[in-house]
Amino acid sequence: MHRTFAPIMTIFLVLGLLISVGSADAAAGKTIVSLDIKGNSRVDSSSIEAALGWKTGDPWNPGMATTGVKAVFDMGMFSRVGIDDRKTDGGFAVKVTVREYPMIIGVSVTGSDALDQSELKKKLTLRSFGFYDPSRLKKNEKIIRDAYRDKGYFNAEVHGAVKESGKGVKITFSVKENHKTYVREIDILGNRALSDKEILSVVQAKELGPLSWISDSAVLNQALIDDDLKRIHLLYLEKGYLDIEVTGPEVRVHPEGGLYVSIRVSEGDRYNIGKLIFSGDWKGIPEFRRGEMEEKSGDIFSRSALLGDIRMLENSYRDQGYAWAKIDPRMTKSTQKGIMDIDLRLSRGPLVRIRRINITGNVKTRDYVVRREVRLVEGKLFSQKKLDDSRRFIRALGFFGKMSITLKDVGDGEADVDIKLGETSSGTLSAGMAYSSVDGLVGTLQLAQGNFFGRGQQAKLNMEIGSNTNTYSVSFTEPRVFSGHYSLSFDLFNTSKDYTNYTQDSKGGGIRVGYRYSDFSSIQLSYRRAKYNVFNVGASASNLIREQEGESTTSAVAISYKYDSRDHPLNPHSGFYFRLSSEVAGGSLGGTNDFFRNRVQASYFKPIYGDLIGSVHTELGIINPYNGDTVPVSERFFMGGLNSLRGFHPRDVGPLDENGDPLGGNRSFLSNIEASYPLMPEAGIKGILFLDVGNVWGADEKPAVADLRADAGFGFHWTSPVGLLRLELGFNLDPRPGELQPGWQFSVGTLF
Repeated sequence: MHRTFAPIMTIFLVLGLLISVGSADAAAGKTIVSLDIKGNSRVDSSSIEAALGWKTGDPWNPGMATTGVKAVFDMGMFSRVGIDDRKTDGGFAVKVTVREYPMIIGVSVTGSDALDQSELKKKLTLRSFGFYDPSRLKKNEKIIRDAYRDKGYFNAEVHGAVKESGKGVKITFSVKENHKTYVREIDILGNRALSDKEILSVVQAKELGPLSWISDSAVLNQALIDDDLKRIHLLYLEKGYLDIEVTGPEVRVHPEGGLYVSIRVSEGDRYNIGKLIFSGDWKGIPEFRRGEMEEKSGDIFSRSALLGDIRMLENSYRDQGYAWAKIDPRMTKSTQKGIMDIDLRLSRGPLVRIRRINITGNVKTRDYVVRREVRLVEGKLFSQKKLDDSRRFIRALGFFGKMSITLKDVGDGEADVDIKLGETSSGTLSAGMAYSSVDGLVGTLQLAQGNFFGRGQQAKLNMEIGSNTNTYSVSFTEPRVFSGHYSLSFDLFNTSKDYTNYTQDSKGGGIRVGYRYSDFSSIQLSYRRAKYNVFNVGASASNLIREQEGESTTSAVAISYKYDSRDHPLNPHSGFYFRLSSEVAGGSLGGTNDFFRNRVQASYFKPIYGDLIGSVHTELGIINPYNGDTVPVSERFFMGGLNSLRGFHPRDVGPLDENGDPLGGNRSFLSNIEASYPLMPEAGIKGILFLDVGNVWGADEKPAVADLRADAGFGFHWTSPVGLLRLELGFNLDPRPGELQPGWQFSVGTLF
């Protein structure tokens, strides 16, 4: 048996060797021994080799020629590609022959008046010094047509022409814009549950109307229409129609000109919530938080309410340190028609501590100025509320136009907080101009720095020079003394004003110390001292002015409480501002003027719809003398002008003497209602509408609603690189004899 086995093994070994030798010879005969690339002049041979994916010395088979041709064609640089192989000693000689597309010498767009030519050319895939592929000409024509469609030119015609020029080609796209295409009628088809009016209320596209030319709201804009389809879809989801389908638009020419746009909806059933299931790891959250949910079993489904509930429940865990807590809502149709069961599956994740807080982008602003507004603490547990508060307080500084705060998982139950900032200009050299019957023409010049040396300090130098007034003032505020909760401010001023029958000089200053005892609340103690001199009193001056001729001094202390939750000091979108102050002058404080002054101010800001912001401001003031004294004119309330009643000249509202000079009042009331909307968000320009109501009353007058003066108007605010520019036009709603409209009033600068 063993003797038989040996010869058999020998035979198999010999056969294996013969097969191996044969295979080696065959492999040697199918190797690329040479690779020759011809016809390329601008494209490097190495680039073609890289596209082929094979080179000299690699194995060769005929199928590689087919894949190689496709790979080189896909480079988009050649009009012809051929691959030939020739058997030689030891393998194959492979030859690749190409013909390059001509070079594009230049690309131009003619007839494009409505669209910027340079912006159009950026969208094209055929560009100068590239390769001209004829198949891309039509595609680029479509790119230009689509750009015009996005701007409302649905009938724009585009024709591309190619002209040989030397060693390349020149491409010209000729545009015939035609007129903008307006929507004559928008029709909603298939809706039964919701009316056309309700659906069209969320649609941004508008039908042609008398004022359509102002905003181009009736221009058919493809991007706008696409967004409107999403808006309609969300509207139905909000109403409980989970199977909603929105299709369109179908666009056709209207018989009366313009376009007829139809949008079709398939509503499906309306769903109520069936079972609310809480699956996953729901430990550690108080049961009452579930009871705070807006969505409950039996309610009509609402997308926004569900998302709000999910956000509230997730944040309940995130505030406890579970930074990655996530709820995955799973909806299942019940066997009952119109019933949707919702399973809220919670993945709680681990407790997360803050490892490091990284702040970047604050080129000028010192790191500690930003860091002291951050409520999260390194080494402590994460809190979503503290993250949101940090975002709010950093924005409220007013130093940064761009800001993002992200949480980055670094493992081991830790995370980094990355704060990326983009600074805006905080220093301004600003100017303004106003005219009133009292002060005449007044020019203002202000040098202000809201972030002095990057320390968050505020410094301001102000000058007002006019035919009847000259004012010089300087102020400085340290909002965080030693980065603590105390603030310190001081100001100095020197003013001279000429009135019809007298001149008054004023000079003085003050110091203020504040304490911020919570995120939004603070108290302030202040002392001020001012010296007044009334002289050049005319013979026809009123008795009040005659009584105050000569020098007088005000020495006063005040205490105030402030609550400020606005999200931005200069351009707030939401929040509440409240200030209550009480001041006493004279008596044991010295000085010659004895009075009490009390004042309350309140402002409220709230988004009304989308980017439309509504605000209400109200203030009340009262000043009373004591010790038988009279409140000097210089300490009284005045009204009129850009910061109070905008349909009146500065100081023109309230008691006047026999010569028409303002005497000011002992009682004041002012209320401003305003709506603002961004007209050019990228540029920081918004439009405003306003209504002002107010007045001031003398000591012997009883305030009454019938006495209120009112104005209304509009204006523009521009948050520019040099500060806030206000341009506003108010109209006196009930002008009295001799009262003139103030016309446009404007100012430039920051508001501190």
